[in-house]
Amino acid sequence: MMTRTNCLIVMLFLFCFAPLYSSVFADTATTRRGSASLMSPLIPVNLDVNEPEVIEIANFAVSEHNKRSNPMLKLSQILSCTKLYLTIGASYSLQLLAHDGFETLNYSARVFHQTSIFNSSYQLRSFELVPPPLQ
Repeated sequence: MMTRTNCLIVMLFLFCFAPLYSSVFADTATTRRGSASLMSPLIPVNLDVNEPEVIEIANFAVSEHNKRSNPMLKLSQILSCTKLYLTIGASYSLQLLAHDGFETLNYSARVFHQTSIFNSSYQLRSFELVPPPLQ
């Protein structure tokens, strides 16, 4: 017979660790493509830049950057996207080309996707202009 305390402990355990299991096992398509043999929280996974998830995150990064600063950038191209699985979500590192109306420049963005039982949200951690290579 489970006591009330035991039930609360089990519920707390599920609440704390369910996001880990869902984030680790939710993206089985990446494993099928062979990008990663095991979905480990410590192994970054290269994602296909044409996946809807990557496009959504890139658009979020550009629009959130536009809210925080004056230049109104438009996403031109996603160069690369890497996903790092964490216990409470995932961290995405993106390389983007964005157009400001005059020129297209290279940007680096980091987006954190927090997942829990009750909600899911994105947070823009950084959005920086990548300096051109020295000649």
